Amino acid sequence: DITTLQAVFGNHRHDVERAPRGGDLWIRYPDGTLKNLTAAAGYGVPSGFQGATSIAVRDPAVHWDGTRALFSMVVGAPRFQYDYQDNWRWQVYEITGLGASQTPVITRLALQPAEYNNVSPVYGTDDRVIFASDRPIDGQAHLHPQLDEYEEQPTVTGLWSLDPQGGDLRLLDHAP
Repeated sequence: DITTLQAVFGNHRHDVERAPRGGDLWIRYPDGTLKNLTAAAGYGVPSGFQGATSIAVRDPAVHWDGTRALFSMVVGAPRFQYDYQDNWRWQVYEITGLGASQTPVITRLALQPAEYNNVSPVYGTDDRVIFASDRPIDGQAHLHPQLDEYEEQPTVTGLWSLDPQGGDLRLLDHAP
């Protein structure tokens, strides 16, 4: 289980072998009814071949006020067998409209490192978004990917904090 979605280490990898597509984000209301939030917001493929519009989702975290949530999602998959594109990334999204009678709206968090994998987002008490990313320190692309010291596999570089309004990105803990 090394470097797969279910693994302890390296679970930020985005390719379909490590992060299979076909998942959705669901909510269960107090009366027991369920709603597929990603499908209601227009994301994902209901069944069958998981191609360019397929998704995988992970790590939902509800805001302190209960009206919105963050999660990581990767959109897209190979169009055919042996199509080894590498243009998908885990990105942080915010969903609003969580009420039973509301239509969910999913928005990609602006100003996050778009060319890197960003996972496990949470809201800080000051509404900054804290997440793990494989972005190299200072954004130096030639240092990507950072490798862990035990298995020498790609790893996240630490915890990052983003002000989603102003774009202030800070590395909180550098831990490759």
